[in-house]
Amino acid sequence: MNELSLSIGTTTINPPNNEIPTGGLTTLNKILTVGVEFIFVAAILLSLAFLLYGGFLWMTSEGNKQTLENARKSLTFSIIGLTIVLLSFFIINLISYFFNIPLL
Repeated sequence: MNELSLSIGTTTINPPNNEIPTGGLTTLNKILTVGVEFIFVAAILLSLAFLLYGGFLWMTSEGNKQTLENARKSLTFSIIGLTIVLLSFFIINLISYFFNIPLL
């Protein structure tokens, strides 16, 4: 093992002890995991906010067909968005389970 050591003057720098340097990949993995979780939570909260907004528009439409149509679109798109976010979370966890990779 002395063949791999580096000597500068009287200081000897030894090689790592059977450890492979990751180069900060664990830190990058943690940052990406927190970022993706934040995006999931933000998307769910935003979708629920639009769901409430659509319900409010529906209640206050007073029979106005244009406002009622806008409320119906808001409700439909917020439910579709919430479904997409929840399905993507489920698919990521399913892939993580099958390949035994901690993605989230």
